[in-house]
Amino acid sequence: MLRSSDSDYNYVNRKADFAQVFEELIFLTIFIAIGTLIRFWKLGAWSFWADEIFAVQDALKFPDTMNINPMIYLIIKNFASSFGISEWSARLGPCIIGIISIPIIYWFARSMFGVRTGIISALFLTIHPWHIFWSQNARAYSLAFLFSAISAVFFYQAFEKNKVRYTLGSLLFTVLAISSYLHCVLLLPVFVGYLVLITFLPVNMPKGLNKKNIIVFFLPFALACLLLILPTVRGYISSGWGSNEWGRNTLYIFFTVMYSLGIPFSVASLMGGLHSFAYLNRGGIFLICYALIPLTIILVISTFLNVAGYYLFFTMPAYVILAGLLASELIETSSKGSKAISSAVMVILLISLISQTYLYFMNENGGRERWKEAFGTISGKVEKDDYVVISMPRIAEYYLQKTNLLQLENVIASIDSYKNTWHSEKRNVWFVIDESSLNILDSQDRFRDWIYANCRMVSDFPIYARVMDRSVSVWKMDQK
Repeated sequence: MLRSSDSDYNYVNRKADFAQVFEELIFLTIFIAIGTLIRFWKLGAWSFWADEIFAVQDALKFPDTMNINPMIYLIIKNFASSFGISEWSARLGPCIIGIISIPIIYWFARSMFGVRTGIISALFLTIHPWHIFWSQNARAYSLAFLFSAISAVFFYQAFEKNKVRYTLGSLLFTVLAISSYLHCVLLLPVFVGYLVLITFLPVNMPKGLNKKNIIVFFLPFALACLLLILPTVRGYISSGWGSNEWGRNTLYIFFTVMYSLGIPFSVASLMGGLHSFAYLNRGGIFLICYALIPLTIILVISTFLNVAGYYLFFTMPAYVILAGLLASELIETSSKGSKAISSAVMVILLISLISQTYLYFMNENGGRERWKEAFGTISGKVEKDDYVVISMPRIAEYYLQKTNLLQLENVIASIDSYKNTWHSEKRNVWFVIDESSLNILDSQDRFRDWIYANCRMVSDFPIYARVMDRSVSVWKMDQK
């Protein structure tokens, strides 16, 4: 029988636990509400960019036309069927998925490092412009983020707690991540690298590091590798890969990731990783593997294949939690006399994230070209037999509903031949040109000079976003 003092002690503990849970729920509810408002704001206002249009057009053909990332096409098609085809409906699924990621990142960080790190990590993700951008995109990246984060936390906890249900959960969500975005297959070297690394480091082994968990998780993937013997499977997986025609290199990709995360945020993640490694924290070591192994592999691949920095978005959970860990550790030590330092770090991180998000919405047009506005100025003016020249004709197919299209790259390569044809046919020619493509295809400005000499400008839509000129201009060459 409990003494009165024991009963009072248990009551106080239960009351404290309830208060903590209630406080966590309040913070999380506020973050989810803010994250929802931000991610729905101007969701349908931005024009589609090229890859979004490709995704929407391919999704409408799904499953008759299969793709290496089938899950996002299924989601886009279902929402488009329910709400009609538009920028808003195509992005609705990824937007909801992005909102769900906020409590997931809280759970991930809390399970590793405690409540404070979970709260701070959720706050960082709520207002992070890179996550907001992909949450407002009809692309697979927010889905890859979500499934990869769940897969990673299940994998880590499977070996920490030695529970096969966590191993099976990680297996399931790894498969879902890969089917959402093929590059998530790089989770496998992350997991292998972590298990190998902790066997060599002077750390206590997790109790779940045994043959059972290893076989349950890795054997299905080992068996799946046998399918690579089939040429059709290899061709299916390699579809969409190509030569590095955009001139991306390792340094470009590395700085793209750092810029997308934000320089202060990248530094905070690095410091959080170094802190974890210095104290041989297994959770921190796992996150270091999660952040750096895919980055290293992509940097190596970039020397011979066309890859981009945003392919690594599925590793962002590691960076967010490492930055949250650093901030949490600084706050914990602030009671010992370093309150000014911890406050300064938090202020710098929050200001950098909020300022980038502000620019994203108010000045950068969501990081996209203004295709919708550009085609809106000539819609109804383009005659049936007029030509339209554009870097990616499928954009004009969507916004102009026209098929008499010419690809900018081909026109630049044979401009004199095309000009003679247009003159002999007496057809007007419209040029809808984005600066980012023109800078690649016309690096010596020869075509630009030709445009100035032979055409008149109809409209111009200047946008500078993410250190790139994303302006679109419309020109016309009259032949009639």
